[in-house]
Amino acid sequence: MTGQPALMETATLEEDNCDAPHTKARRSLFGSVMKHMLSDSEMSALGDQMIQNLSEDEKEHAARSSYKYLWKSVTSSKSEKESKEFQEEQSKMAKSMAMRFIQSKKGNYAVAMQKFKSAIAFRKQMDLDGLRLCFQADKLDLDDATREKYAMYRERLSERMTTGRVYVCGYDKQGRAIYTIYAARTKDFDPEWFLKESLFNFEKALACTERESGGVKDSITVIGNYTGFQSKHSAPMSISHRFMDSLRQNYPGRVHRVYLLRTPTSFMVFWSLLKPFIGTDTRKKIIFLSERHRQEQFADLVDPSQAAPWMLDGGSKTKEFDSNEYLNDIPFDACFDS
Repeated sequence: MTGQPALMETATLEEDNCDAPHTKARRSLFGSVMKHMLSDSEMSALGDQMIQNLSEDEKEHAARSSYKYLWKSVTSSKSEKESKEFQEEQSKMAKSMAMRFIQSKKGNYAVAMQKFKSAIAFRKQMDLDGLRLCFQADKLDLDDATREKYAMYRERLSERMTTGRVYVCGYDKQGRAIYTIYAARTKDFDPEWFLKESLFNFEKALACTERESGGVKDSITVIGNYTGFQSKHSAPMSISHRFMDSLRQNYPGRVHRVYLLRTPTSFMVFWSLLKPFIGTDTRKKIIFLSERHRQEQFADLVDPSQAAPWMLDGGSKTKEFDSNEYLNDIPFDACFDS
């Protein structure tokens, strides 16, 4: 590819299309091959089984994939956590995460369970709880070590977020938060914090979607602006692979669509190198848009009150990004300029 396509559907950040019907042959709970379509109740039963096979610690961390539940968990007393209502909510939120994996794997219990547990371990390893809570440390009862760790998180994220390379701003018409990328604002590629900054904002977008939609939606919309992008803004392939793999392995079903605007030739060269490492079954979720298709596409997607002018003519999201406000003044589950 040497130029910008008019309107081309290509590849997704996810490994499997969670919306695809469960029609392929797959293995059942005990490994036998199933050749019938799984009903919703059968899929739900597999989700229940997945939760039953978690340790209490794993179940809690799975439930914490919901920001609403996370905040309730860290601000509740021991007696409140022992209540039937709290335990039921924990199971519900943990099952929501489990269902995304069993749906992604089309009912293949063994593979879904392995991926599910791996994703829980990933969340603990990356300390996604800490990243989401660090700017609210003053509201939490923390030990000295955790308070010091959260202070370090705040410092690193504050340093990186000043450019506004990526942040959450606005919602699509279905209540999904918009994860906005300004690709030409990239300054450095610290292997650890490039990923953590991206995941911090990805988790924030999910939290905003959860709040805005009342939990009805659990995915986000990604819109990238590549105005001014040059080869120097391309992340090293190792970092790009790690980020894409982190999303594919740990966030099935969490990206609804990805729209990339004004991608220059320099980006298309980078994309041609990255594309082979992305699953081919679900390439219809990343859409490259030319200027002449932008208005038509986004008019159906987002209301002008929720769009920047470069997304949609008449878009009213014109406020200049303020990282201090974004990180310190607004709740984690609220988008910028809301």
